Amino acid sequence: MQGVFAGAERVLAAVGGLALFALNDVRMFQWLPRVADPGDGRVHSVALTLWGASDQVYVTAFDLGLRWGLAGLTFGLCLWAVLETVRPGVGKTGRPQDL
Repeated sequence: MQGVFAGAERVLAAVGGLALFALNDVRMFQWLPRVADPGDGRVHSVALTLWGASDQVYVTAFDLGLRWGLAGLTFGLCLWAVLETVRPGVGKTGRPQDL
């Protein structure tokens, strides 16, 4: 049974990163304005599609940076999960294990 769940933390980390990115997109789609507001700093246009509905929202530089940061985090976690999965026979010490 131990072999079945070995490395599950990698998959959970990647899915968690993707969930954070998706929740941020839901937040942006639901609550951000559809019209630019230069006084509030919402001048950057982002096109979002959620559940088949497409719309354009206007975000601040912070929201834009947060979205790209979460995208980078998700990509990094998925890359880490793939790289750890395709390295067979290497333990946590970095040396090949004796089989």
